[in-house]
Amino acid sequence: MKKSQFRKLVKEAIASVLAEKAGIITEKFQSKTASKLYGKLKGTDAKFFQAFAKTYSVDWANAPEEAFGKGPDPKKVNFFFVNKDKKNPFAKSGYSYDLTIRPGLIGVTRGKEKIHVSRDRYDRSTGKTTYSATGEKSKGRNTGSAMGDNLDQLHNYKRFAEVADEVITIDLTKIGDSKDLKASRAAAKAGATALIDAKTVAQQNRSRYETILRDRLANSSPGDQIIKMVDAVTKMYKSTVDKQLAMLKKKKVSSGWNDSATKVQRAYRDILQDFEYYLRAENSAVKGADRDKAAKLKAGDKASWSEERYYQKEMLKYARGIQSKFKTLKADLNKVDTSKDYIDLR
Repeated sequence: MKKSQFRKLVKEAIASVLAEKAGIITEKFQSKTASKLYGKLKGTDAKFFQAFAKTYSVDWANAPEEAFGKGPDPKKVNFFFVNKDKKNPFAKSGYSYDLTIRPGLIGVTRGKEKIHVSRDRYDRSTGKTTYSATGEKSKGRNTGSAMGDNLDQLHNYKRFAEVADEVITIDLTKIGDSKDLKASRAAAKAGATALIDAKTVAQQNRSRYETILRDRLANSSPGDQIIKMVDAVTKMYKSTVDKQLAMLKKKKVSSGWNDSATKVQRAYRDILQDFEYYLRAENSAVKGADRDKAAKLKAGDKASWSEERYYQKEMLKYARGIQSKFKTLKADLNKVDTSKDYIDLR
């Protein structure tokens, strides 16, 4: 596999993970109007597609262009937009914020009922936040504000239609059910598990390395692994300081920013920082184990979020950082001509 192909696979994998954690819809819209509408929504309002897909099983990815239209329609989902500043003719509050309608979304209705997009919950085990779409008359909902600007007295279908410069409608009867899409995904996933591509191999290698490192740390104290490297780089650092002082007495100074002394000092600073973070994570892991126990988390229960397991992963991250920096330092020092480290003071 070419390097360019591998980099592309890595970028796709990273984008997929980030999108999944953020709860973003990653399928391309079949409809140009759907793509346009998605681009016009901001903040929590942009979660409309995700929320409607969850609440009403709407297959947005395959929604046809004919499902979208223009102009208000009490039988469809209506998105009301204002394209330039204008006076709010209904305002009564007197607050400057309510007096002017700014460009953007002013409201959304399903029929004549306002739509709310509300946050359900954040799942710490998966890193995902889910959203639901509900109507103004829905009971038992925790909606916050309705979609749009929520200006004073600008709060219903009739008034939205009166001041809107642009209205995009959606006919839900012309859009398929996302349950069919999920079924096709499951079938595709079942077939894909038989293939091991470059991303899978890389992930397996990383998991194998982390397992080895985790076992090594579990079977020995931090002093047997991390502190040895910290001690080594500390001795190297002290040696460079002593040599610098001795050379200054001889009226000689460092030859530049990339000599052996500078390399050691930079590595010492970075390794000590990682070591501090490692110890903080270790301390948090110990406390996390007690909290997990108090929360009656079962050992090996991967479905539950574990504070101890989280900080153990942080320990691995900083341990890898220390190992990498120390290894790089030794390789760099082998390339330096130490006879040129110091020059006469000018």
